[in-house]
Amino acid sequence: MTTIEEILAAVRTLPAEERSRLIPLLWDELTDEDRFVLSPDWNSEIQRRSEMIESGLMETEEWQSVRKRARRAAGLSE
Repeated sequence: MTTIEEILAAVRTLPAEERSRLIPLLWDELTDEDRFVLSPDWNSEIQRRSEMIESGLMETEEWQSVRKRARRAAGLSE
């Protein structure tokens, strides 16, 4: 049986254009259930944060504000 490491080694021998074509082909092989499997730790964290937001213990912020602040902190233009 071929291992992931063997497949990756073979992929690395492909030209960049071929490698970039492979990404969406692999992605399309996954079902929605395959794509969004979270670890139990992440599921717990999501639940914890959701409960905090619902109870008013955590406030949310608009994405535009977060993005602007992050870009400014990274020294990127608006």
